[in-house]
Amino acid sequence: MSEQRKADHIRINLEEDVNFRALTTGLENYHFLHQALPELNWAEVDPSITFLGKTLQAPLLISSMTGGTEQAAQINRTLAAAAEARGIAMGVGSQRPALEDSSLAASFKVREQAPTTVLLANLGAVQLNYGYGVDHCCRAVDMIEADALILHFNVLQEAVQPEGDTNFRGLLAKVEQVCRTLPVPVIAKEVG
Repeated sequence: MSEQRKADHIRINLEEDVNFRALTTGLENYHFLHQALPELNWAEVDPSITFLGKTLQAPLLISSMTGGTEQAAQINRTLAAAAEARGIAMGVGSQRPALEDSSLAASFKVREQAPTTVLLANLGAVQLNYGYGVDHCCRAVDMIEADALILHFNVLQEAVQPEGDTNFRGLLAKVEQVCRTLPVPVIAKEVG
């Protein structure tokens, strides 16, 4: 994906109306029953969890948004600082641009801003059908000192963008090989 496309993603979300009109989150379908006298002590409620050997204050993830431009670098640093401050996990955007142009790696490197929280590297799984292998996955993890690697599956986006990578045949075996070989856990994530 070009640096310009990454910049366009940020610009479009900042400047254009990207809200769905008919599609919602579905949260309007849930109604909580009011409990005026709950039998609990809020001080005893602990949402913290241990994930990938680290304690998170809540099971939340700032998930894989951007990277590859100077503006994206600032966004990633800000998100990483917020994740560290709140004790939640963070995943960076697809690191493919930085693997193809090492000058873009700095836009993903946020361990300085998030020294103790869970940090997740990220690559498109389909790239395993286009020359990427375990070595690329290791480079992505090492680049940001990640605790795990997200392999994202974005079939629809790849199918509709002009330069999309659309060969998903045989991908499962390659993902399995990465899972068996990579020295950190692998997370499969469907995106759209």
